Amino acid sequence: MGHKFHIIDVFTKEAYAGNQLAVVEAADDLSDETMLAITKEFGFSETVFLQKAENPIASAKARIFTPACEIPFAGHPTIGTAILLGEIKNAETNSAVDQLLLLEEGLGLVRCAVGIVPGEVTYAEFDSPVMPVRHEIVPEMDLVADSLSIGCVDVGFENHKISSAEVSVRFIFVPVRNEAVLNRVKPDFSYWEEAFEPLQPVGVFVYCRDEGSAKPGFNARMFAPDLGVPEDPATGAAAVAFASVIERYDLGSHKFYETRIEQGLAMGRPSLMKLEIEIEEKKARTIRLGGHAVRVAEGTLY
Repeated sequence: MGHKFHIIDVFTKEAYAGNQLAVVEAADDLSDETMLAITKEFGFSETVFLQKAENPIASAKARIFTPACEIPFAGHPTIGTAILLGEIKNAETNSAVDQLLLLEEGLGLVRCAVGIVPGEVTYAEFDSPVMPVRHEIVPEMDLVADSLSIGCVDVGFENHKISSAEVSVRFIFVPVRNEAVLNRVKPDFSYWEEAFEPLQPVGVFVYCRDEGSAKPGFNARMFAPDLGVPEDPATGAAAVAFASVIERYDLGSHKFYETRIEQGLAMGRPSLMKLEIEIEEKKARTIRLGGHAVRVAEGTLY
């Protein structure tokens, strides 16, 4: 008997954009080795395998695999899986539905809210189960610039400098002057290991201000070659950890901060993430990430 799977484009309102995700149902009988092999077969940055939850209040256990390994948490798999489960549960509903559900992930229970409106693309958001941990040690600027094929003069804007933070997995955040520089970025792997391997990040998140929008926002690209992901169209875990960058450089006197992060433009897979931060005593207390997702295919693994 086969396993049903779904392919979902996440952080987009349109099919064939955003970040691709595969979700495999009823995967309790699959070994870790088989799940990794299936992930490589799909070839997406992540694949989710749904299993029976150990916690009775959770809707499902979601195991998340990259082509290189299993990871405890990721953003676009959380959004895509929540929307899939919400749509399946409410398939016969002809009216608007707001649904809360819990996903059991390696990092813990993740609280998700799904908004289903007939005739519209479904939206979901989740609260990060943990706050980002900031790391003060960062790679040297000249090595970072060389590894991204840009100059030292291109690194940084306003008060933003190279930083590092993690939410279950660690990222290096590299601010660049503008979108022209962001578009020029090209990983040079002859420098990559020397620049980043001592700190063992899963990815390098390069960002700048969004110059073309009246709303506050950022444009970004993310590279994770060690996970088998040369470039990622949308990286939710990095967006959650990016809240530490906001907290450090942009927070000011805000009690609530909302911004948008566009990613994937250089890949032809535009993605849009909504990041919300609730602040108490100049510290992030709640981090919420949201976006839309579109189901584009389903089938059976034999």
